[in-house]
Amino acid sequence: MLRPSLVFLAAISLLLATPPPAFAGDGVRLSQFGAGDGPSVAEGVYRVLDAAGTKSQSNAIAFPALDGDVHLKHSVRCKLRVNSGGDGGAFAFLNTSEYGADGPAPFVKSWVEPNLKQSLAIAIDVHNPKNEEMFGPWGNYRGMPEREVSVHWDGREIVKRVAAEEFRDQWTDCEIRWTFVAGGALVTVRLAGAAVFDEHFVPGVQAYAGRLAVGAGTRADATTAFDFKDLKVERSLKRPAPRAPSHFEVFNHVLTNNKKTAYEASVTLPPRNWEFGRVIMTIEIHDAGPNWDEWDRNGEVSLITEDGKKLGIVPFITSYRTTCFWQVDVTHFRPWLAGKTKFEIRAGTTFYKNRGYMMSMALDFHHGHMRQEPYRIEPLWLGTARYKTAENHFQDFFTPREIAIDASMKRARLFTTTTGHSQIGEFTPSKRAIVCNETRFTNTLWRDDCYLNPNRPQFGTWKFSRAGWAPGDVVRPWILDVTKALEGAQLAAVTYETQPYDFTGAPKPPAQKEINKASHVVRSYLVFYREPEGLMAPPALLITGVARGSAARKAGLLRGDYLASYDGKPLNNLADLRAAIQGAAKAGKNVAIVAYRGARKIEVELAPGRMGVNLSVQ
Repeated sequence: MLRPSLVFLAAISLLLATPPPAFAGDGVRLSQFGAGDGPSVAEGVYRVLDAAGTKSQSNAIAFPALDGDVHLKHSVRCKLRVNSGGDGGAFAFLNTSEYGADGPAPFVKSWVEPNLKQSLAIAIDVHNPKNEEMFGPWGNYRGMPEREVSVHWDGREIVKRVAAEEFRDQWTDCEIRWTFVAGGALVTVRLAGAAVFDEHFVPGVQAYAGRLAVGAGTRADATTAFDFKDLKVERSLKRPAPRAPSHFEVFNHVLTNNKKTAYEASVTLPPRNWEFGRVIMTIEIHDAGPNWDEWDRNGEVSLITEDGKKLGIVPFITSYRTTCFWQVDVTHFRPWLAGKTKFEIRAGTTFYKNRGYMMSMALDFHHGHMRQEPYRIEPLWLGTARYKTAENHFQDFFTPREIAIDASMKRARLFTTTTGHSQIGEFTPSKRAIVCNETRFTNTLWRDDCYLNPNRPQFGTWKFSRAGWAPGDVVRPWILDVTKALEGAQLAAVTYETQPYDFTGAPKPPAQKEINKASHVVRSYLVFYREPEGLMAPPALLITGVARGSAARKAGLLRGDYLASYDGKPLNNLADLRAAIQGAAKAGKNVAIVAYRGARKIEVELAPGRMGVNLSVQ
């Protein structure tokens, strides 16, 4: 067994700029899973793939954990050399609770898809050749550069992009940084001096103790090199493991058809004055077997108000029969995600051969502090805008809005999701602008990265660029920070400007009657933020049962209440409660207990000792 040298461990633990010793005896574990001579370390260069360029390789180099601590900030810097060809490799931050603090890297079927349990990974893929087959599994129909970088978390690819600068076939600077934050991680990847991801938020990530592994592979029909040197690993801001989020199942494997096109459900969510760092919504489309519709349909999760009005908050497009998994930051809707809340989930209104979709949706409230609290949401434009004519081009839908600004406002952001439909509306870019108090923001409604959708490959024309959406993906909002535009104003005057479609230079422009069929489905909200006011840390102990005749029952405590304090001692876990009970018993006096029933604070007095309740830690 290879043992880490003290020099190697000290070099990294002190965060020195010099690279660690580059030889296998320093605790580095070299693993070979495929053909070839395996990985090697020589003269300061870690060579993950063999120099001969053998096909069908799969190798890894793993480093030991420095300790078992959780740190919030991490960075990996090195010189990297990846050659053109295929397949590629990955930098993985292995979760030590899953993969151990030492030892070899786990087997990964494909190192350009490093889908590791409860672990972050960055993959570099240099094999996605141009393919114009309309319904084929390869998506790069436009012949984009084969230098793709993806972020992976907990067994799934989250996002994939083409690197802006060429880095292949040369030594290049590589920098990977991530910061664990409430509800996820902010990930930065830079190659050849250019950012591929710049603090990209990856939802659902929980902070964990980990260690570095680097893996790479070649294909049966293509080879590459994956070498690195001058490795420097840094970490900072040691913290205890975070409290698990409060989880709420809303829909669980509901199946639609032509008779049941949507489902509604009500759930009691935490009160508004309970502080959470982020709220993450998870949406899944499951394999429904023979009951699975074949087409890409408009889907949406909506809130239903007390007067029956639907407010679409997360639109999505179903895939062409590929299971889908999305996690979406919905923290800006927190004012509406409190108390008893009614939801609807749907995907389409009519289905092929009475087939529908099997869907699930849940919410996770992640603990943490808010720097600014969303406290007010103003709907601007909701519904379907229709093109009608070249002179109208959606304009009559977008009525100018004036919104009063109150004194609490410290920040304002505008969230707009728009998808284009009909043959023209779907496959034609559309120029637009939003003007807020004379500040103009411009944008083109278009997505040219559909072929990199993590939910791939699919059946149908999933790979082709579209007006603001992709089959098998949530609709990404156009987010505008309009704070400066509102400074010193009492009103927010907001207009949405559209432009007619421009087919100048097209070989065969479409007929006007076809253009006029275009439509845009729109959801636009203006969200105001303030300094946090009156927020409290959410209680941790949920009463799941109250015994008959118990002291708790006599005092009026009920199942579903949360215990916040006992004898003046805050309760963050069961150990806190036991210690508080023991302390009160020694004092031999009645104790004050604070509980919460939703937003209502309940104060009772009990004799010290057993309360007669069942509890779970939230």
